Amino acid sequence: YQRRVHGDLNHEMKAFSFLGALFVCSHVVLAIMPTVVLKNTAVGGVTLPAIGLGTGAYGMENEAYGTYPECADEPHKTGPPPPGCGENTVRMVLSWLRLGGRRLDCANSYYNQKSVGKAIALSGVPRKEIFILSKVGPTLPLGYNDTLSQFEDVLADLNVSYVDALLIHWPGPHPGGTDEGVSTDPLCNESSTLYNAKECRITTWKAMLQIFHSGRARSIGVSNYNETHLQELIDAGLPLPAINQCHFHPYSYALQRNVMQFCQQHQITFLAYAPLGTPDAHKFPGPQMSPTVLTDPVVVRMAKKYNVTPAQFILNWAWSQGVPSNPRTQSEPHMLENLNALNFEIDMSDRDQMYSLPQDTCAVDPTWYQCA
Repeated sequence: YQRRVHGDLNHEMKAFSFLGALFVCSHVVLAIMPTVVLKNTAVGGVTLPAIGLGTGAYGMENEAYGTYPECADEPHKTGPPPPGCGENTVRMVLSWLRLGGRRLDCANSYYNQKSVGKAIALSGVPRKEIFILSKVGPTLPLGYNDTLSQFEDVLADLNVSYVDALLIHWPGPHPGGTDEGVSTDPLCNESSTLYNAKECRITTWKAMLQIFHSGRARSIGVSNYNETHLQELIDAGLPLPAINQCHFHPYSYALQRNVMQFCQQHQITFLAYAPLGTPDAHKFPGPQMSPTVLTDPVVVRMAKKYNVTPAQFILNWAWSQGVPSNPRTQSEPHMLENLNALNFEIDMSDRDQMYSLPQDTCAVDPTWYQCA
């Protein structure tokens, strides 16, 4: 169950004390979930629940459900061999929906959207109650026609007629390479003499606009874009995205602050992925940073002060800055923690104290793709 709050983000933040009220759903106590009204390239009134479920995972060896690293991919040539972990995805998404979660963060490059679609069908939750976000690229090629084609695959895999948000997953080819061939667009084909990263982003965004105007994506956006990438769209005279999804956690705040503020100035919802870091796939290097943000001494102390878990404190800290997020987990207790993370309010002094934590720069963590 969720109550949707309409109006701009400032209005919703003022209503925070009301939104933190609890209600009982069967034997589970859930916080009422606040939402963000999407702007720019979004159908009027479309709202994004503040907490979603990430569905991408890092396990590639058919790891058992709930073990680290979590595995969620169906079999594919660079992923787990048969039988794959699609059933893990089905179980995870079913648990999320049955516990009251209503936003799913998906992507074609997660290689599990058929399993997500299966879980949605099995859940019995009406399609209109679920906010489905998906992405095109980056392990699949970008470009105008490639984007249109990938979107058809997204709908077919999820077995839906529309998505609530569609994002460009990366501003260029993924650092790890492209798994599924090369772009048919010379502007996006790195081996072509006509390759142009900026023009590739522009033509890909034009395809996204075509999809938006078709009515089959209720909003469109980007992911991992910096201010320069967003300014390119402004300079080209094109409509701005509704969403920019980026990694955002206590060890990356200073690194993402400028793009977050740029987005907020232009009514682009800044959406966090990996808000708790990626504890099953990456440990932050010491000695200044803890292996995970969940064990950082300041985070632990703050969580104790508010009588919440470290994960709840971090998610609430992000939301106190107007940043919704989508943590990934296959644990039902952790799902419940996340769904109930926004029912308290952090003092501004405590929020600001978090800004002094060490940051995961590429100088100290050069092999991690989320460094900056």
